Amino acid sequence: MKKILLTFIFTSIVLVFSSHKADEGMFPMSEVKNIDLKKAGLRMEPIDLYNPNGVSLVDAIVRVGGCTGSFVSSDGLMVTNHHCAFGFVAAMSTVQNNYIKNGFLAKDKAGEAQAKGLVCKITASYADVSDQVLMGTQSTNDPVQRLQIIATNIKRITEEENKKNPGLQCEVSEMFTGKTYVLFRYQLLKDVRIVYVPARSIGEYGGEKDNWVWPRHSGDFAFLRAYVAPDGSAAEYSPNNVPFKPKKFLKINSKGINENDFVFILGYPGRTFRNQPASFYKYHENYMLKYVSDLFDWQINKMEEMGKNSDSLQIKYAGKIKSLANTTKNYKGKLQGFRRVGLTQKKFEEEKRMQAFLESDPNLNKQYGKVLPEINKLYDDIINNAPRNLFFDYVYNVAPTLQMAAAIDNYALAYREAGGKTEKQNFLSIQVPKLKVLFQKLYGQMDPEFEIAGLLKMFEDAHQNDGNNKVSAIENFYKENPTAEAREKAIRLWYKKTKLSDKDFMLKLLADSSAAFTKLKYGMLQIGHDINLEMNYYDQIDRKREGQLNALLGRYADAKSAYQQKQFIPDANGTLRFTYGFIRGYYPNDGEYNKPFTTLTGVIEKEDKVDYELLDAIKELYAAKDYGAFLHPGLNDLPVNFLYNLDTTGGNSGSPVMDADGSLVGVNFDRAYTATINDYAWNEAYSRSVAVDIRYVLWTVQKVAKADHLLQEMNISTP
Repeated sequence: MKKILLTFIFTSIVLVFSSHKADEGMFPMSEVKNIDLKKAGLRMEPIDLYNPNGVSLVDAIVRVGGCTGSFVSSDGLMVTNHHCAFGFVAAMSTVQNNYIKNGFLAKDKAGEAQAKGLVCKITASYADVSDQVLMGTQSTNDPVQRLQIIATNIKRITEEENKKNPGLQCEVSEMFTGKTYVLFRYQLLKDVRIVYVPARSIGEYGGEKDNWVWPRHSGDFAFLRAYVAPDGSAAEYSPNNVPFKPKKFLKINSKGINENDFVFILGYPGRTFRNQPASFYKYHENYMLKYVSDLFDWQINKMEEMGKNSDSLQIKYAGKIKSLANTTKNYKGKLQGFRRVGLTQKKFEEEKRMQAFLESDPNLNKQYGKVLPEINKLYDDIINNAPRNLFFDYVYNVAPTLQMAAAIDNYALAYREAGGKTEKQNFLSIQVPKLKVLFQKLYGQMDPEFEIAGLLKMFEDAHQNDGNNKVSAIENFYKENPTAEAREKAIRLWYKKTKLSDKDFMLKLLADSSAAFTKLKYGMLQIGHDINLEMNYYDQIDRKREGQLNALLGRYADAKSAYQQKQFIPDANGTLRFTYGFIRGYYPNDGEYNKPFTTLTGVIEKEDKVDYELLDAIKELYAAKDYGAFLHPGLNDLPVNFLYNLDTTGGNSGSPVMDADGSLVGVNFDRAYTATINDYAWNEAYSRSVAVDIRYVLWTVQKVAKADHLLQEMNISTP
């Protein structure tokens, strides 16, 4: 299907480009035409990078779950990050076959292992649907109703598009809050298999100690393969499926790149917040980031403590610990970035100047003069109630069993309000299957001992809140159980008596036409009910506030555009974006320069038996200086990782780093610690991203894994 060009977003955008620096921006593909990429250093024709009416490089880019990947062969072979495949490798690992530690290699296609639950997506086309999404919002002043209208319109558009395009998945993405919406149509790949994942000591060299840090020496890459039905349609896993034939796959530059070379990335970055108001920054800096970071640190420490003497628990917790550690370190980096840059204060100063500008013009003042004051007033409420609401946001994070209890309570409340017998039966036929899906998910997460410790910690934190931030359900629990021993005994009794963790019992109870689940009574359900009532009350207030902000932020974008006399790039939102720049080192701290390349020598120098465990094969190859065809002449060494000043964020993990000719030279996997602030602001001075050099990938495949069949498939000629 031809791609529909997004000319609607930035036809009047003002952009200044220079061959000497990168530019901030995770550009939608519609904006590639507005960039003088030839002047920046691109050698290939821009139309071959993105062609809305034909095949181009974007057809080789695939969203791999929450990451990005790229096709590197005509048989659906994809390269992405080790950490993007980690959870699927962990799921198939056992104490006997520890693929997490030892890695996994399929000697041929028949040996490739199913990545259960992984769905990949390729952008097929997209179109502006802003008018359709906002249709009817002008006729209401009720903020909650406004959100309901938008949600209803999005659902209708999505259902209509999915019906018209049965082979695709259609989604509406918000580009500017309350203002601009885009319909994306995706080709799905539902059968994805693991081809090669290196040993953890390669793919995660340095572990969490090196995460978000430079210099890095990680082989953070993995190879997957997409399969489809014999007729080419998307299909669930089947031994009869055949390798997917992509429209385009990337050529690989096995000679790699050098310092100051032009490079670019195509990928699916997650969420950024650069177009948000200053009060949003204040909330994140002073409340949300620290709360989540501290909570995740506690969870990591608890799981490590519980798994210290248990191999099975270590395997069970490995993926969760990795995910939590990645987030908490990222949040700490963001907090450092806020402080170092003074970002929140700068945003408030900018908005003060913007407010003065708006008030100086009678027409602008009439249109937008009250926008900022009203936004700030709403955020004052959010900030004043942050401790209480953060408890509500994260209490289920530590206790899936409590989440199940709360879900049952919510459904029971809705069932009792459903009306007569027919309405109740309709409710059950629609909602119970949804409840089953949630239960299946939660059963894979339940862990009574960890949950008991988590609830004791969360309840105590909530109990320490002051004034309006007190949680009545927790205060009542403390009155009934005034000592720490009594509280632990009460919570343990909930878990001992509950039937919620009995999978067979609960799924049998959830017959599609049954209301039996609404009559369950356990201690766990009572605390779930008490928390629910309070949470639902505050959710209604939050929903109204969200609706007010939805309308205000659309006007905020217009006011900011009038003040700056330009349009700006929409925040990243998981949709396909382009960013470009150069291979470049930087000064992260006073008197400290970071070179743009690391080498195998650095890998060897870091070796220890704890964080930097090293395979004997790598030490032997290094001793023999056996770099094959992948030596970097300027370094006289094997390059491992490199730095560049592109604009990336989460979701760009696994994105291909391409040279001026559009050939693959690296796989993006991280940012430097100073660049964790990228979600809120980008700056050439401190924003550096990290990739594994394609030469290290190919060397590992050839020399360590002995997987010449993969090199041949990627058309790599080696001596």
